[in-house]
Amino acid sequence: MSGDVIPPPGPLVASGRAADVYDIGDGRVLRRYREASSTIEYERRVMRFVAEQGVRVPTVFDLGPDHLADRDIVMERIDGLTMLDDFEARPWKLFSHVRLLARVQREINALVAPNWMITPTTAAASKRRDDSVMHLDLHPMNVMITDDGPVVIDWTNAAGGPAGFDAALTYVEMATFEVEGFAQQMGARVGVEVFKRARGAGEIDAFTVAACDHRLADMGTTPGEREAVAALRAKALARQGTS
Repeated sequence: MSGDVIPPPGPLVASGRAADVYDIGDGRVLRRYREASSTIEYERRVMRFVAEQGVRVPTVFDLGPDHLADRDIVMERIDGLTMLDDFEARPWKLFSHVRLLARVQREINALVAPNWMITPTTAAASKRRDDSVMHLDLHPMNVMITDDGPVVIDWTNAAGGPAGFDAALTYVEMATFEVEGFAQQMGARVGVEVFKRARGAGEIDAFTVAACDHRLADMGTTPGEREAVAALRAKALARQGTS
């Protein structure tokens, strides 16, 4: 079926770098990856696990006969704005949103990851076997602001490992995200520093180089982001050399 043209299952409501999201009715959406992946079942399993532990994520439903097991996730439709969109609409919420992001990440990292979430790559990041649940892509576009509180989406990269690595990766992503315009650049810079203080500068500094290496190894990192990540990595190494 991979070579066939697959008609959209419903109205398109969002698009990301790797997947599209469609409204399929009855309060549900379908997230369909553009390429088949063996990790889809893992992502569904992660979302169900963290939901059972009290983290607010979209409810994951069973697949129907017309769905693609290696490309589809059927989940609850979340009504709200991403944290980034909400900030753009209400820029005075910058500090509270960034502190909320730090709090949400702490709550995720407080969970103990089961063995099936811990990989050699994430365990090696700290040279010890940490077992926190890490989202590994937590940024303002992956937190929905709703009337019932924040909802965390996009668990594609989640794994078990050191909480500091997860915090540092969020810091690196936010610090190197491409934004246009002086006002947005200044807002991003302030937001990054507020997050670092709220999350713990020492913990983030300890893993910044490893987080930069992780981003540089990610094929989805854009050329502009890659340049910014390399510069941030060099600064982090220089700080280590003078400490």
